[in-house]
Amino acid sequence: MRAQAILFDKDGTLFDFQRTWAPWVAVVIDRLAAGDDALAQALAEAWHFDRAALRIGPDSIVISGHVEQVAQAINPLVPQIGAGDLLALLDETGAMADGVEAVPLGAFLDALGARGLRTGVATNDSEGAARSQLARAGVAHRFDFIAGYDSGHGGKPDPGMCLAFAAHVGIAPAQIVMVGDSLHDLDAGRAAGMQCVGVLTGVAGEKDLAPHADAVLPDIGGLLRWLG
Repeated sequence: MRAQAILFDKDGTLFDFQRTWAPWVAVVIDRLAAGDDALAQALAEAWHFDRAALRIGPDSIVISGHVEQVAQAINPLVPQIGAGDLLALLDETGAMADGVEAVPLGAFLDALGARGLRTGVATNDSEGAARSQLARAGVAHRFDFIAGYDSGHGGKPDPGMCLAFAAHVGIAPAQIVMVGDSLHDLDAGRAAGMQCVGVLTGVAGEKDLAPHADAVLPDIGGLLRWLG
């Protein structure tokens, strides 16, 4: 096989991004706006969210940033809510978001395990929210490593989480594949010396990902064949 371990991004990779997070954005905006349509529209614009189409724009901080940055983007619009309270609201509601699996994750992870592959998750979500979402999907226990932006390794595109995973499983970065749907994922993996695979279950297109990846697949289900 090409590798001995796989490190996955979470949102847009293990879970379909739009189908998981667009409904969450809509709910949070409605909750914060409390019936004020002008405020709801301002919040949507700050997050580059199309309220009518229920779509998160490709340049949204919801895609590229960690939860603190997502909160900072709208904090000035809701000054009555303290920064800490807003962050707690996003963390609490995000942890309860229902992840729409890109492929049936249990069977997919079983197939990776049958090949002896170690697996991990590196997300710009918080570690707690990631563990909660993965547990509700019934797969948290299948990963050797789960890290968020707040786990002490930094956030992507910095390579800290990738290097921490390599150290945790005792496998050289060159023998690990970083799989993600965004340039942040691929840049982090490349900076760590890993192989990189892009998937199209986020918002980035193949033309965006291909120059930064060893391969671009429709979803993680194609990874088994690619690994050989």
